Amino acid sequence: MTLRGRAAVVGIGEVPTRRLLEGRTLYGLCAEAAKMAINDAGLRKQDIDGLVTDGGAALATMAEYIDIKPNFATGVSMQGASGATATTVAASAINAGLCETVLVVMGNSRSSGPPGGGASVRSEWEEPYGMAPGAGTGYALIYNRHMYEYGTTQEQMAKVASDQRFNAVENPNAVFNGQTATVQDVMNSRYVNYPLRLLECVMPCDGAAALTMTTPERAKALPNRPAYLLGSGLEQSNANIWQTDRITTTPVATSAKRAFNMAGYAPGDMQFAEFYD
Repeated sequence: MTLRGRAAVVGIGEVPTRRLLEGRTLYGLCAEAAKMAINDAGLRKQDIDGLVTDGGAALATMAEYIDIKPNFATGVSMQGASGATATTVAASAINAGLCETVLVVMGNSRSSGPPGGGASVRSEWEEPYGMAPGAGTGYALIYNRHMYEYGTTQEQMAKVASDQRFNAVENPNAVFNGQTATVQDVMNSRYVNYPLRLLECVMPCDGAAALTMTTPERAKALPNRPAYLLGSGLEQSNANIWQTDRITTTPVATSAKRAFNMAGYAPGDMQFAEFYD
C-alpha cells in the first residue's frame, strides 16, 4: 500500500518553544496550537473528525480541550519519531476512509509535572547501574562507540551541534533564537556525560505544534497550497540501549529507504533536510 499523494497538510500552528512556560499545561498548549492549525487551514472545529496526538496524553481530555468530537482518535509514542509517525497515521486514517480531516497535535509542558512515573525497565535495570534519566547517558555510550569504530572526533560531533543551531538563530519560535554556537563554543562547554558536552545535549523546553491534514479533494477547495505527503517509512527497534544489536545504527537506515521508495525519489534529489538530533 502506498500513501503517496493520498493526504495533504493544509494548515499549521505552533506555540513558540521556550525553556519554561510557567503555569501552562500540556493540554492548554496543544489546544492553542490546534486552534492556529485549524484557522490556518480555513476550517472550523466542527470540520475536524480525526485526532492524532502524543501517546502519553489522554485522548478524551485532549479532544475536550480543543473542543472537537472526532470519530477517529489515537495516540502515538515513538519518542523522537512521534511527529513523523503521527503524520503517517493521520494520512493512513484518511486513506482508509476512517475520517476526512485530521488534526495532528503534540506538545510538552514541564509545568504539568515530571514525565513518567512508576516502575519501568529503565528505572529497575538501568538507572541503578549508572544510566541516569534522560538521553545523555545512552547517547554518551553511542558516541564513545562511534569514535571507537569509525575514528570520529569530538570536533566533528561538535560541528553537528553547531550546524543544527543555524536555523534556530533566525527562528523567532526557537529556544535558541539569536544564540549562535560555533564549534569552538561547543568544544568549550562543560562535559555533562563524557564525551557529551552541555551544548550537545537536548534542551528541556515547553511548546506545542499542530497541523491539519485532509483528503486531496478537500484540500483543493481550501485557501492554502496543499503540501502532499509523498513518502513515509516506519521502523521500530528497541526502547532500551542494551536491547539493540549495534548501538551505532538506528532504524532510520531502514525507514528512510521506505520513505524514498514510496515517494519515488532518492537522497540526491533532496534540497532540504531536517533531522531529529
